[in-house]
Amino acid sequence: MGNIDTIQVMSYYLRNSELYTLAFLIGMGIIGVILHNLVKLDGINRKEGGDINLLNYWKLERFSIAISFLVIIGATLASHEISQLEIAGKWLGLGYFSLGYTAQSVLAKFTRKAESYIK
Repeated sequence: MGNIDTIQVMSYYLRNSELYTLAFLIGMGIIGVILHNLVKLDGINRKEGGDINLLNYWKLERFSIAISFLVIIGATLASHEISQLEIAGKWLGLGYFSLGYTAQSVLAKFTRKAESYIK
């Protein structure tokens, strides 16, 4: 398939009625991001004795959540270029769920390490 730009890929999926696949993969990734944040909120809630400040959490985590969503969308749009993903077959949805769940944690650890290296 060579190098194909994003517009050509999206128009291919629209013409071939395979938009469900893209939407499904993005949806699985978003579910992973949401689950990850709910697990974190549960831990904070238990530690604080049920007195959690959701606004504070949102202020701290909004950018990492947004980046996680962008990772999911980027991976989905680039998935046509990675021929090894065809091997995943029916497990691809689970892979995107895992990507969504772990994207935020991996990003946070990487940025903390980079920040400490810079300082």
